[in-house]
Amino acid sequence: MFVFKKLFFTILIILITSCTLKNFESTQKINNYSIEIETPNDKYNLYFKESLRRYFQISNNKKRYILNTTITFETTKTLSVGGQNILKSTKAKIDYKLINKDTNVVKTGSINTFPALSSSSNSLYTQEKSMNHIKERLTKSSAESLYRHIKIIIRRLS
Repeated sequence: MFVFKKLFFTILIILITSCTLKNFESTQKINNYSIEIETPNDKYNLYFKESLRRYFQISNNKKRYILNTTITFETTKTLSVGGQNILKSTKAKIDYKLINKDTNVVKTGSINTFPALSSSSNSLYTQEKSMNHIKERLTKSSAESLYRHIKIIIRRLS
């Protein structure tokens, strides 16, 4: 009886692993596309482009899509909870345009991020460094948001 239990569990494990490997292979075939990313040549757009390259894992295959993107930042002053210090709220706006080279189908849109708050300080140096760190964080998070959004669009087009 003990031998039958061992045999049953062994067969069950083999079946489960073979099913999961088959699903993994079919998922890899779905994501077989290559994107060429174009951005302006300023500091944060280059950060944005590099973050997108890492998410899309761009290869040297024939590029099937062209993605034109720009990232802009908007900073406004807001009051803190106590009302004593003025904080700065920074938002990122991503404008994108996805072009399929084969069918010339164009999808455009924009994505707005949630605001990030920076602390108030008397030093101009710390204010500038704080804004740079916030913009870099917003660039990375917005690249992830755009990556997810573009994946959905490409799956709908395919």
